[in-house]
Amino acid sequence: MAKRGTRRNRSTSQTGRHRSRSGANEPVIGVDGWIFAAFFGSGAAGLIYQVSWLRQIGLLFGHTVQAASIVVGGFFAGMGIGYLLAAALMRRVRPLMGYAVAEWLAAGWACLIPLWLTLLETPALAAGLNHANPTVQTLIRSVVCFVMLLPATTALGATLPFIAEHLDPQGKRAAGRIAVAYAFNTAGALIGVLAATMALLLVVGVRKSSYLAAGISVACGLIAYRIHRLRGGAVQEMAVTEGEPESAEEATRFFWFGLVVLSGFGTLALEMLYNRMFSLVFHNSVYTFGLVLAVFLGALALGAALAPRLIRRFDVETVVAWACLAGGAAVALSMLLFGAVTGLKEFQAGQSFAGHMAAVLGLVVLVVALPVTILAVLLPAAWHGAQPRRSGGGRTVGLLTAANTIAATVGSLATAFVLMPLLGLWPTTLCIAGLFYLAGAALVFRQGRWARILVTGGVLVGSAIGGLAVLSRHQDMLPEGSRAEVIRRWETPYGWIDVLSEPTKNWLALRENLHYVHGDTAGSLNREVRQGHLPLLLHSEPKDVLFLGMGTGLTAGAAVLHPEVQRLAAVELIPQVVEAAALFHGANNDLLDDPRTEVFVDDARHWLLASDDRFDVIVSDLFVPWQSQAGYLYTTDHYRLVRARLQEGGLFCQWLALNQVGRREFEIITDSFASVFPVTTVWWGRLTPQQSMVMLVGSEEPLMLDGGSLARRLNALQSASAKPDPYLRSVTYLYRLYAGRWPSESLGPLNSDEHPRIEFLTPVTYRNRQFLIYRSLVDYFDAVLTNLPEHGVRFELAPGEPVEDHDRKHALQRQVLTSQLQGRR
Repeated sequence: MAKRGTRRNRSTSQTGRHRSRSGANEPVIGVDGWIFAAFFGSGAAGLIYQVSWLRQIGLLFGHTVQAASIVVGGFFAGMGIGYLLAAALMRRVRPLMGYAVAEWLAAGWACLIPLWLTLLETPALAAGLNHANPTVQTLIRSVVCFVMLLPATTALGATLPFIAEHLDPQGKRAAGRIAVAYAFNTAGALIGVLAATMALLLVVGVRKSSYLAAGISVACGLIAYRIHRLRGGAVQEMAVTEGEPESAEEATRFFWFGLVVLSGFGTLALEMLYNRMFSLVFHNSVYTFGLVLAVFLGALALGAALAPRLIRRFDVETVVAWACLAGGAAVALSMLLFGAVTGLKEFQAGQSFAGHMAAVLGLVVLVVALPVTILAVLLPAAWHGAQPRRSGGGRTVGLLTAANTIAATVGSLATAFVLMPLLGLWPTTLCIAGLFYLAGAALVFRQGRWARILVTGGVLVGSAIGGLAVLSRHQDMLPEGSRAEVIRRWETPYGWIDVLSEPTKNWLALRENLHYVHGDTAGSLNREVRQGHLPLLLHSEPKDVLFLGMGTGLTAGAAVLHPEVQRLAAVELIPQVVEAAALFHGANNDLLDDPRTEVFVDDARHWLLASDDRFDVIVSDLFVPWQSQAGYLYTTDHYRLVRARLQEGGLFCQWLALNQVGRREFEIITDSFASVFPVTTVWWGRLTPQQSMVMLVGSEEPLMLDGGSLARRLNALQSASAKPDPYLRSVTYLYRLYAGRWPSESLGPLNSDEHPRIEFLTPVTYRNRQFLIYRSLVDYFDAVLTNLPEHGVRFELAPGEPVEDHDRKHALQRQVLTSQLQGRR
């Protein structure tokens, strides 16, 4: 492909004449400076919109991978339409006026989206979002999400072609000013995602963050409108350039469209793959996800900024060929670096939250920055190479970017739901690397430059072999010194789900992403079973029970032993976890085969919203509060929804692991709980200095516990259980688990959907090592828990049972905690 020739003197003179006519009214800092600033702000607003909408719509559809994909797909599809629409309007609309209107339209519609979501949450409309057929349900939700976001996303997409047309009306500088503007826009997106994930969602609020972004969009539109008015609304003249004949342009058009399709598909696939990689070693908080996305966007911005310099120095086809070759090799190399640096071990670098985040940033930059920066050159290069002779830059940029965006949507969905489940994480990564490499090799082959193919091919193959060798040694991450083995692994959109076994000890464990153990049949068996028994024992006749979260099925399986239970429902987010629970049938009392059992694969919050069923007891499992989105299961909005699903006299039981929260987080959760339920009582589920566990019980009235009835039920459970629980050996021991009633007066800050404090604060506590363990737990017990009043429960002890007053009970609890400290803090 020959490099396009232009008559520079003629072009320069025309540009100079144009500037002389309009320069008198231009702002002092220069039009380009203001345009770049506006487009930077536009990028920031766009990512704040996306983060906010993802959470708002996730509350309606459920925080599932499918729901997130629907939102992201709808966002990108709307932007693709915006690119096409702006390209079609280029000859009719003045660019800066079109840009300003697009920003204002996006802002106005963004302010309406929370209202549409509130309307969709009404029972009549919410029911229409659900369907027995998963495919039909996904289709319904996709259409609803697409239509709801369409005006805003179309407007956001239209901004790039309008800016491109303004900066390059004569179609000569697509690799220059447009690429720089695109780099500013992407850098703004980086700032937007950091601002949203690090501060705005917590401080400003989820919905209010979208309103703030709308304000930014309005300001960006005003800047463009002001420049448009200062220039008198003049339409910049289009010059005729000399270059390739029309037949040559037709011959190369498909090449450039093919290149942007490859770039979009492969780049978004890599974003999915890198997120999955880091989920294996990070604790997956909102902060780590934000940093991974920010580095990715930063690399895209850097690549776009470098593209004009490379194209000025080399032929555009040479730049594209090298970017594909080097990018493919760099992707394979990044996989090798990831395996060599992490060894797939949980990433624990840093002695504080700030130190850990700095270490996370360094690791992500090391792995992600090089390949993404190289591949980011492709889209601006395609804008330059595809620029026709008699067209401004806006139309070319609009059409190519639309194709790129549609391919990106397909790439992200195909990677999450087809390629990774079918091939696995590492082979899919190498396939994407190979795809870019083969495209580059085909271009270089035409030029006859074999050395480039051999060198980059050697890097790719060597990195692939080395990466697979390193990763294969660590991908099972089995306990040291054990004979355990992974007997089943599922590649899921949520990551790896493993079942581990050690046959000599009759031991099974369920694990997610290498480092989070849902439960096992040894050390946590009694604790998990107790999580099912204790809530049911507190209700006199638990006929209908619901478990939010299933995991191994040990907790829900405890309900099988209660003859009072007539319906046993469980909601589990990950379908493969349900499959895994079947392997634990010997420990979970054949839960899945019990005729009373119903298992629903769904987000727990969404299932409650969509269902009208009511229950005597609802039990919420231990959900890691620092994991992204898990905090929504600890909000006042969630608790109100649960309360509405209880029968008269029903109980809601929320389990909390004290080694996963600090004093601040515990009180925010408990205060949020107590703000909804008239009576909140606190129960110990496990008393140890390192891994204590409590249960919050919400009810309308104080609990009435009949000692005689409890004694009969406890005796029946001890007889039916293969491994009797020492915590539940008698009514007296059950009574000792009662800590007291949590006060509902003078509540502190609450956790809500709008202000998800737990999700943002717990990771900081985690990395600063401020959990309620060892001495900090004993201190909190002495300061707060020992002072909880008794009047939340009325005990009627069975005849012959010893009576212990509330103070004596607290003294016994403290004795258990302090006896195991042994000087630990």
